[in-house]
Amino acid sequence: MRYIEAVRAQGENLRSSRATVADQLKALDLEPWRGRRLGLVGMGASANAIGAALPGYWAAGLPATAWLGSELGYAGAAANFDAVIAVSQSGKSAEIVAALAGPASACPRLVITDGPQSPAARLADATIGLALLEDSNVRTVGYTGTLQALFLLAEALGQALDGPDKAPTADWDWLAGEVDRQLPAAERLAATRLGALRDVRSFDVVGSGGQAGTAAQGALLLREVAKRPASAYETYQYLHGPIEAAGPGLGMLIIGGTREARLATSLAGTGAEIVLITALEDVAPAPGLQVFRVPAVDDAVLATLGILPLQTISGALADAAGLPDGEFRFHQDDTKVD
Repeated sequence: MRYIEAVRAQGENLRSSRATVADQLKALDLEPWRGRRLGLVGMGASANAIGAALPGYWAAGLPATAWLGSELGYAGAAANFDAVIAVSQSGKSAEIVAALAGPASACPRLVITDGPQSPAARLADATIGLALLEDSNVRTVGYTGTLQALFLLAEALGQALDGPDKAPTADWDWLAGEVDRQLPAAERLAATRLGALRDVRSFDVVGSGGQAGTAAQGALLLREVAKRPASAYETYQYLHGPIEAAGPGLGMLIIGGTREARLATSLAGTGAEIVLITALEDVAPAPGLQVFRVPAVDDAVLATLGILPLQTISGALADAAGLPDGEFRFHQDDTKVD
């Protein structure tokens, strides 16, 4: 599927994937993952989705840490978790398969994947199939579908702590519709800011909490789709030095609340081209600063809607540069297994 078509299919995918994931969660015995120290393991876009969802696990009272699959080969038993949730959309990521077969093999292994017969799924004690719609080479449908599944799993695991009547963290039916409603605005933003953003040399993508994961995915999209240098930073880490490079030639995509808005407005006069993605109503656009507003609800909503302008900006930059649609230039022979 073309990249922009996959971006536009995300609302439909969230609805169809949610129905399948919810049915599986009702049927699964999740006791091996309740009351345990959870290790959430991923690579690439899956790792970024984990980063965006992780604060939701903490908010539900779930002790959870995030790991790259490649890190576990170094940490081994020192990783200090006793149940694993591994995320791999293809189920073929070599690092995830190695982690499940090695450091994570002694604990319960739950795999979230769109490859139910994949190598990762074959190593799992339980699986959650994403049942995704067709995606582009660069993950869009897969990213937000994975994000939704991670939040739904956190809700299911957290019910043992808060009781079966605990309200869900997000109204997912509403959110799927909101994705459809927000996408035209995200595409208009990309078209409006294209002239300024195509001239920048590199991008900093910044967010805190779950939005640090959104920032990481945004930087990945800029590299994969638009072939642009881009780096992701947690907001407060950005303030401790990296901010010093802000100025003409830099594009800044900032996601979050009060501190992120303060960062964006403070840098608006530096010559950097800035887009702020926020639920705040009292931040006015300024020269060099454009504001994209999302509904003020919760982190799950901001993480899901906040990625939309990052997706459309990456696509618009790629189209303007005449780049092949979602094609990768560098193929590594050791990142996937059969």
